[in-house]
Amino acid sequence: MHNHNSTPEMSVVAGSALAPNLRVKWHSTAGQVVVAGDEACIGVTINRAFAAGDPITIKDIRSPGSLPFTAGGAIAKGAAFTSAAAGKVVTGTGGNEDYGVALTAAGGDGEFFEGTPAK
Repeated sequence: MHNHNSTPEMSVVAGSALAPNLRVKWHSTAGQVVVAGDEACIGVTINRAFAAGDPITIKDIRSPGSLPFTAGGAIAKGAAFTSAAAGKVVTGTGGNEDYGVALTAAGGDGEFFEGTPAK
């Protein structure tokens, strides 16, 4: 019998301490995730991992609906946004992974906002 996940959320293991609402990628250690840079990601953290080895829930980047993101600077409601360093996103379309539009605004670096995961 094979186990499979039919929901947009996945329970995985953190490869390091991780804050909520950061984009993450698979770690070189199987089954673990770490923060994504300006690169493709697999999802966004939903809760906090205080240390490597802690369980963490991520929402699949391909899931329908909106996702919470962490801004790397001010992002206006309705603005396009793209991947940036440290698991964050910034206004524009010049990163390695472009997304849709911000559904809410972020006033600056480190603020959370709601956005569409893909165009």
